[in-house]
Amino acid sequence: MSDIVFGIHAVREALGSGRGQLLIVQASNPRLDSLQAQAKQLGIKVRSAARQELDQRSAGVRHQGVALEVRRYDYATSERLLQDAGPIVALDGVEDAGNLGAIIRSTYALGGAGVVIPKHGAASVTPGAERASAGAASLLPVVQVTNLARTLDEYKKAGRWIFAADIEGKSVLDDFDLTEPLVLVLGSEAKGIRPGVLKRCDGIFRLPMLRSFESLNVSVSTALCLDAVRRAKG
Repeated sequence: MSDIVFGIHAVREALGSGRGQLLIVQASNPRLDSLQAQAKQLGIKVRSAARQELDQRSAGVRHQGVALEVRRYDYATSERLLQDAGPIVALDGVEDAGNLGAIIRSTYALGGAGVVIPKHGAASVTPGAERASAGAASLLPVVQVTNLARTLDEYKKAGRWIFAADIEGKSVLDDFDLTEPLVLVLGSEAKGIRPGVLKRCDGIFRLPMLRSFESLNVSVSTALCLDAVRRAKG
């Protein structure tokens, strides 16, 4: 399955995924030439297309002589993450693709098993998220689930401890045994973690801060949590 993106700016953004095929009208246009060169550098196939073809496929969308067929991201299964002893990061309601990409990057760099995201009401692995991950999205398993609470139940039955970061938490992360296989649950800055998801958690913690501040960016919070787990395991 694939999606198609039209227009110079949108195509330039989507090229960061490194997947797909560039369709381009061969015209004297420096911006189109630049896109073609970028695609070839990334190993993306380039095909010449007639303007009429793009007119038909774009259905009235302004295509500017270029389109990109992007193969959809290949999500992993939730069971796949249990094959790795590292912490699983579960995100509830994180809507910003840039934050998702940064979280994938941190999870990969700090030894996480993978990232779990809801299918609805949250960011998915778009080309923008892949670009923000700096290539980690192609290296780290990402799972997209219909029901996050049910997935946490499955992980708990498989022997994972479920710990959630929440501003109302009475404990700090270091209060828990971080050497056990675990899942770290984080929510969005705006809405936090939904009650139905929060009640699945074995422990709720806050991130200690030296100065008074309401919250940290979710990608920063994730990196701090993963680093705490890394340090606990030595």
